[in-house]
Amino acid sequence: MKVESATPVAGSFHEWPLVIFTTLGVMGAGLLATPLLAWAAAGTPAPATVSIRWGAALMAAGLAVSLAHLGRPLRAPRASAGLGRSLLSAEAVAATVATIVGAVAAFLPYVSPVLDLAAAVAAIVFLATLGLVYALPGQQTWRGVVVWMPLSSGLGFGAVGLAAFWGEGLAAIGAVAAVVLAADTALLVVRRLALVWPREPVAPRYPAVFARLQGILLARFALIDILPGLGLLAGFRWTAVATFGLGIVVDRVAFYALAAQRTTEAEVARVDGIIAAQG
Repeated sequence: MKVESATPVAGSFHEWPLVIFTTLGVMGAGLLATPLLAWAAAGTPAPATVSIRWGAALMAAGLAVSLAHLGRPLRAPRASAGLGRSLLSAEAVAATVATIVGAVAAFLPYVSPVLDLAAAVAAIVFLATLGLVYALPGQQTWRGVVVWMPLSSGLGFGAVGLAAFWGEGLAAIGAVAAVVLAADTALLVVRRLALVWPREPVAPRYPAVFARLQGILLARFALIDILPGLGLLAGFRWTAVATFGLGIVVDRVAFYALAAQRTTEAEVARVDGIIAAQG
C-alpha cells in the first residue's frame, strides 16, 4: 500500500453537514427513481406512488441541510448559474427539479407517468453528478469508480424501499435489486483495490481512519450488499430498509473520511522510507 502520512492533515471530522446532506440525498433520490425501477419490474410506475412521497420528503430535508450549511443561504439560487459548465450547478438543479416534480407527482389524485418518470430521471442525474462533482485531481481517492457509487447505492436503496412499500411485487423488484446490488458490489471491489494499492503515494486526510479502511469497507459491504437482501428474503422488509439506510450513512462517512491527497509531503516520505530501508 503506497500510503504515506508524513504529518496529520486534519484532526476532528468536519464533514458531518455534507454526510447528512448526501445521505438524505442518496436515499431520497433512490426513492424518487423507483418509477423507473417499477416500470422495469411491472411495466408501470404505479407501485412507486408511496415511495415517491418519501423520496421527495428526504430530498427536501437534504436540500434544507445543504442550505443551512451555506454561509449565505439566500445566495443558493446562484448555484444554478453555471448550468452546462459546472457539475455542481447540474447537481443543484437536478436535486431541485427532482424534489419539486416528485412532490407534485406524489400528491396528485392520480398517477402521472410523465411526472413520475421526469422525477426519476432528475433523481438519477443528481446521483450521477453527486459523485462526479467530487472527482478532483488532488484527491486521489475521490476519483475512479467511487464517483458512480452514489448512483448504485441510491438505486439499490430505492429497489429495497420499493420492495417494502409494494408487498406483492417482491419477486419482480427483488430481481431488479439483485442486479443493482451486484453492480454495486463490483464497484466496491474496485474501490477497495484503488484504496489498498493507490497508483501514486497519497497522504490521508484522516490517517487513523484510513488505517481501518478494510473494516469500514467490509461494514459497508455487509450493510448495503448483503444484509438487506437477506432481510427481504426473510420477510423483514423494513429491517432491510433500515439496514440499507445505515449502510448509506457508513458509505458517506467513509467517502469523506478516506480522502487522501497526492502531495509533495507524501512523495518525500516515500523516498525517505526507501532510503531508510536501504540503509
